[in-house]
Amino acid sequence: MSIRHNNQLRGFTLIELVVVIIILGIIAVIAAPKFLNIKSDAVIANLSGIEGSLKSANSLVYSKSAIQGQESLSDGVVDLDGETVTTTFGYIKPSLDNIEKIVEGTFETVTFAQLNTPITENWGVLDFLGVISIVIPKGYAFSDTCFVFYLSVNTTEPTYTQNTSGC
Repeated sequence: MSIRHNNQLRGFTLIELVVVIIILGIIAVIAAPKFLNIKSDAVIANLSGIEGSLKSANSLVYSKSAIQGQESLSDGVVDLDGETVTTTFGYIKPSLDNIEKIVEGTFETVTFAQLNTPITENWGVLDFLGVISIVIPKGYAFSDTCFVFYLSVNTTEPTYTQNTSGC
């Protein structure tokens, strides 16, 4: 930008421009970690959201199982909004199929051979022995340690654990 003063054109000196660039660089270095932390917070909030969805759905499914007298069966079936959800002792049996029916979004199956492969859908689900489902957010792999662990075994209430150390 040039300024006309006493019929002379005057602009910024090279030193002034360098100082401004240095100040902008310092501001960027200070602000960047805050923006990176926002992404981590958003992913953790998503994990909390899917955990909450699983808990809410489990409350509803258990209520329906109890009404139908299936809360003591190791293998039961409940209709949830037109979807057939399999249960174990009244609670949602951990599986990709069941999670797809109760949570909105797109899902992909994660196998043990893909533990280091990032998820490309909204969520990835790793099933283990029909009692554990590990739900991994998009862009992360199981090995990143950013997931929700859903365990339902025997007659006890399911447990939900978040591992956010790699988010």
